[in-house]
Amino acid sequence: MASYLPLFLDFSCRKVIIFGGGAVGERKARYFLPAEVFVISPSFTECLEAMGADGLVKLERRAVVPGDVPGLVEGAFLVVAATGDAELNESIAQAAEAAGILANNATGESPVVVPSLIKKGDVMVAISTGGRSPALSKYLRLKLEPALGEDVEKMAALQDRVRERLKSQLPDQKAREKILWAILDDPAVWDALKEDDRALELALRHARS
Repeated sequence: MASYLPLFLDFSCRKVIIFGGGAVGERKARYFLPAEVFVISPSFTECLEAMGADGLVKLERRAVVPGDVPGLVEGAFLVVAATGDAELNESIAQAAEAAGILANNATGESPVVVPSLIKKGDVMVAISTGGRSPALSKYLRLKLEPALGEDVEKMAALQDRVRERLKSQLPDQKAREKILWAILDDPAVWDALKEDDRALELALRHARS
């Protein structure tokens, strides 16, 4: 049984190859857009066609058989098998693994599971059931997302500003952590987040107290 652990990776300038141009392939392409995304398929959804025309992804229109895969995945950081053909997906994932490339199989077990993601600026919450129930992952995302308001993005930015100031003023890491927690626990700071300067002023009071 697989033992998955969550890990955030920087996909900037990474090469991601997605096999499959249907709805699942489209969703995966959107998910990995910070990367250099290639989609290989005999056909593509209208949305993927538009993304290709806009230069967001690169499309290669071709049918794929298992023997083609080793040559096609060369240089990839991640390979996603989302063809709708479970047998072909398994072959794609196995070829990627054999080449030492991370692989996600949309129709079977694989080393990489793509979680359901809540993103508010730099704040991200990933939800996964280890591939056992994508529907439950989506259900939990829809339930949890409203609880994470837009203020969390502003608070993250405020914490970063205060943290950088404290580093030059307060060498004790535990003391800095105590101040940052006090800011998080202060309802007045949360209420003031719509006014950046006011929120910063209130936050810095904790550093002076």
